[in-house]
Amino acid sequence: MTPPVSRPDSGLDQRSTILAAAIKILHERGAGALTVRSVATLAGCSTTGVYTWFGGKNGLVEAIFIDGFARFGQALIEVRARAAADEALFALATAYREWALANPTHYMVMFGRAVPGFEASPEAFVQARATFDLLVDVTDETMRRRGIEGSAVDTARHIWAGIHGYVSLELAGMGMTRDPDEHRRRFEIGLRLLAKASLTPD
Repeated sequence: MTPPVSRPDSGLDQRSTILAAAIKILHERGAGALTVRSVATLAGCSTTGVYTWFGGKNGLVEAIFIDGFARFGQALIEVRARAAADEALFALATAYREWALANPTHYMVMFGRAVPGFEASPEAFVQARATFDLLVDVTDETMRRRGIEGSAVDTARHIWAGIHGYVSLELAGMGMTRDPDEHRRRFEIGLRLLAKASLTPD
Protein backbone atom coordinates (compact mmCIF):
# COMPACT_ATOMS: atom_id res chain seq x y z
CA MET A 1 0.00 0.00 0.00
CA THR A 2 1.24 3.49 -0.77
CA PRO A 3 0.40 6.49 1.37
CA PRO A 4 -1.81 9.20 -0.12
CA VAL A 5 0.04 12.31 -1.17
CA SER A 6 -1.34 15.62 0.04
CA ARG A 7 -0.11 19.01 -1.03
CA PRO A 8 2.18 20.50 1.59
CA ASP A 9 0.88 23.41 3.61
CA SER A 10 1.93 25.24 6.73
CA GLY A 11 0.80 22.35 8.89
CA LEU A 12 2.40 19.49 6.96
CA ASP A 13 6.00 18.44 6.98
CA GLN A 14 7.38 18.89 3.49
CA ARG A 15 9.90 16.11 3.85
CA SER A 16 7.20 13.53 4.58
CA THR A 17 5.15 14.77 1.64
CA ILE A 18 8.09 14.48 -0.75
CA LEU A 19 8.93 11.00 0.51
CA ALA A 20 5.30 9.87 0.11
CA ALA A 21 5.32 11.23 -3.44
CA ALA A 22 8.47 9.29 -4.30
CA ILE A 23 6.99 6.06 -2.93
CA LYS A 24 3.76 6.61 -4.86
CA ILE A 25 5.57 7.20 -8.15
CA LEU A 26 7.81 4.18 -7.66
CA HIS A 27 4.82 1.99 -6.79
CA GLU A 28 2.52 3.14 -9.59
CA ARG A 29 4.90 4.01 -12.42
CA GLY A 30 8.17 2.25 -11.73
CA ALA A 31 11.79 3.26 -11.29
CA GLY A 32 12.00 4.87 -14.73
CA ALA A 33 9.47 7.52 -13.72
CA LEU A 34 11.22 8.37 -10.47
CA THR A 35 12.93 11.71 -11.08
CA VAL A 36 13.47 14.76 -8.92
CA ARG A 37 11.11 16.74 -11.15
CA SER A 38 8.31 14.14 -11.09
CA VAL A 39 8.52 13.87 -7.31
CA ALA A 40 8.50 17.64 -6.86
CA THR A 41 5.49 17.98 -9.14
CA LEU A 42 3.47 15.39 -7.26
CA ALA A 43 4.55 16.76 -3.88
CA GLY A 44 3.60 20.30 -4.91
CA CYS A 45 7.01 21.80 -4.29
CA SER A 46 10.00 22.98 -6.27
CA THR A 47 12.89 20.73 -7.20
CA THR A 48 14.91 22.80 -4.76
CA GLY A 49 12.78 21.35 -1.96
CA VAL A 50 13.71 17.82 -2.99
CA TYR A 51 17.40 18.68 -3.14
CA THR A 52 17.21 20.49 0.19
CA TRP A 53 15.74 17.51 2.02
CA PHE A 54 17.27 14.58 0.13
CA GLY A 55 20.13 15.83 -2.02
CA GLY A 56 18.70 14.26 -5.16
CA LYS A 57 17.25 11.02 -6.47
CA ASN A 58 19.69 8.71 -4.71
CA GLY A 59 18.93 10.40 -1.42
CA LEU A 60 15.23 9.88 -2.02
CA VAL A 61 15.71 6.17 -2.62
CA GLU A 62 17.94 5.87 0.43
CA ALA A 63 15.26 7.58 2.51
CA ILE A 64 12.73 4.98 1.31
CA PHE A 65 15.26 2.25 2.19
CA ILE A 66 15.81 3.61 5.70
CA ASP A 67 12.14 4.37 6.28
CA GLY A 68 11.25 0.85 5.19
CA PHE A 69 13.70 -0.81 7.55
CA ALA A 70 12.62 1.43 10.42
CA ARG A 71 8.96 0.48 9.92
CA PHE A 72 9.82 -3.16 9.23
CA GLY A 73 12.00 -3.38 12.32
CA GLN A 74 9.34 -1.85 14.54
CA ALA A 75 6.77 -4.35 13.27
CA LEU A 76 9.10 -7.23 14.09
CA ILE A 77 9.90 -5.85 17.54
CA GLU A 78 6.21 -5.56 18.38
CA VAL A 79 5.54 -9.12 17.24
CA ARG A 80 8.53 -10.45 19.16
CA ALA A 81 7.35 -8.74 22.34
CA ARG A 82 4.00 -10.54 22.16
CA ALA A 83 5.18 -13.99 21.09
CA ALA A 84 5.94 -16.85 23.43
CA ALA A 85 9.53 -18.09 23.25
CA ASP A 86 8.67 -21.31 21.41
CA GLU A 87 6.55 -19.40 18.86
CA ALA A 88 8.86 -16.43 18.32
CA LEU A 89 10.56 -17.64 15.16
CA PHE A 90 7.29 -18.56 13.44
CA ALA A 91 5.76 -15.26 14.55
CA LEU A 92 8.67 -13.24 13.14
CA ALA A 93 8.57 -15.10 9.83
CA THR A 94 4.83 -14.55 9.51
CA ALA A 95 5.25 -10.85 10.34
CA TYR A 96 8.00 -10.64 7.71
CA ARG A 97 5.68 -11.94 5.02
CA GLU A 98 2.70 -9.86 6.08
CA TRP A 99 4.74 -6.66 6.19
CA ALA A 100 6.24 -7.33 2.76
CA LEU A 101 2.82 -7.96 1.19
CA ALA A 102 1.43 -4.78 2.76
CA ASN A 103 4.46 -2.69 1.75
CA PRO A 104 5.72 -4.10 -1.56
CA THR A 105 7.36 -0.89 -2.79
CA HIS A 106 9.40 -0.45 0.36
CA TYR A 107 10.25 -4.15 0.34
CA MET A 108 11.54 -4.13 -3.21
CA VAL A 109 13.70 -1.10 -2.52
CA MET A 110 15.03 -2.80 0.60
CA PHE A 111 15.60 -6.28 -0.82
CA GLY A 112 14.90 -6.32 -4.55
CA ARG A 113 17.06 -3.59 -6.10
CA ALA A 114 13.95 -1.89 -7.39
CA VAL A 115 15.94 1.15 -8.50
CA PRO A 116 18.87 0.20 -10.75
CA GLY A 117 22.15 1.73 -9.69
CA PHE A 118 21.09 2.49 -6.13
CA GLU A 119 23.59 1.52 -3.45
CA ALA A 120 22.67 2.07 0.17
CA SER A 121 25.22 3.85 2.33
CA PRO A 122 26.99 2.13 5.25
CA GLU A 123 24.86 4.23 7.59
CA ALA A 124 21.68 2.92 5.97
CA PHE A 125 22.86 -0.65 6.37
CA VAL A 126 23.09 -0.13 10.13
CA GLN A 127 19.29 0.16 10.15
CA ALA A 128 18.96 -2.88 7.92
CA ARG A 129 21.31 -4.98 10.03
CA ALA A 130 19.26 -4.37 13.17
CA THR A 131 16.32 -6.32 11.71
CA PHE A 132 18.56 -9.30 10.94
CA ASP A 133 20.07 -9.15 14.42
CA LEU A 134 16.59 -9.66 15.85
CA LEU A 135 16.24 -12.89 13.87
CA VAL A 136 19.71 -13.97 15.04
CA ASP A 137 18.72 -13.39 18.67
CA VAL A 138 15.56 -15.48 18.34
CA THR A 139 17.45 -18.20 16.48
CA ASP A 140 20.14 -18.24 19.17
CA GLU A 141 17.51 -18.54 21.91
CA THR A 142 15.87 -21.44 20.07
CA MET A 143 19.17 -23.24 19.51
CA ARG A 144 20.17 -22.90 23.16
CA ARG A 145 16.78 -24.11 24.36
CA ARG A 146 16.97 -27.16 22.11
CA GLY A 147 20.62 -27.90 22.82
CA ILE A 148 21.73 -27.30 19.23
CA GLU A 149 25.36 -26.39 18.62
CA GLY A 150 26.59 -24.18 15.82
CA SER A 151 26.47 -20.61 14.62
CA ALA A 152 23.22 -18.77 15.25
CA VAL A 153 24.23 -16.23 12.61
CA ASP A 154 24.69 -18.88 9.92
CA THR A 155 21.47 -20.64 10.90
CA ALA A 156 19.51 -17.38 10.93
CA ARG A 157 20.91 -16.44 7.53
CA HIS A 158 19.75 -19.78 6.11
CA ILE A 159 16.27 -19.34 7.58
CA TRP A 160 16.09 -15.74 6.35
CA ALA A 161 17.07 -16.82 2.82
CA GLY A 162 14.20 -19.30 2.80
CA ILE A 163 11.68 -16.79 4.12
CA HIS A 164 12.87 -14.18 1.63
CA GLY A 165 12.65 -16.67 -1.21
CA TYR A 166 9.03 -17.54 -0.54
CA VAL A 167 8.04 -13.89 -0.10
CA SER A 168 9.91 -12.72 -3.20
CA LEU A 169 8.33 -15.42 -5.36
CA GLU A 170 4.89 -14.42 -4.10
CA LEU A 171 5.48 -10.72 -4.76
CA ALA A 172 6.78 -11.50 -8.24
CA GLY A 173 3.70 -13.55 -9.05
CA MET A 174 5.81 -16.68 -9.44
CA GLY A 175 4.13 -18.78 -6.77
CA MET A 176 2.16 -20.72 -9.40
CA THR A 177 -1.11 -19.80 -7.71
CA ARG A 178 -3.28 -16.72 -7.23
CA ASP A 179 -4.99 -18.08 -4.14
CA PRO A 180 -3.78 -16.12 -1.07
CA ASP A 181 -4.71 -19.00 1.22
CA GLU A 182 -2.58 -21.35 -0.85
CA HIS A 183 0.33 -18.89 -0.72
CA ARG A 184 0.04 -18.78 3.05
CA ARG A 185 -0.20 -22.58 3.31
CA ARG A 186 2.92 -23.06 1.21
CA PHE A 187 4.79 -20.45 3.23
CA GLU A 188 3.89 -22.14 6.50
CA ILE A 189 4.91 -25.56 5.18
CA GLY A 190 8.19 -24.11 3.93
CA LEU A 191 8.85 -22.48 7.27
CA ARG A 192 8.26 -25.75 9.12
CA LEU A 193 10.66 -27.51 6.76
CA LEU A 194 13.29 -24.82 7.34
CA ALA A 195 12.88 -25.07 11.09
CA LYS A 196 12.99 -28.87 11.03
CA ALA A 197 16.19 -28.90 8.98
CA SER A 198 17.91 -26.12 10.90
CA LEU A 199 16.61 -26.34 14.44
CA THR A 200 16.16 -30.04 15.15
CA PRO A 201 18.78 -31.63 17.42
CA ASP A 202 20.88 -34.37 15.83
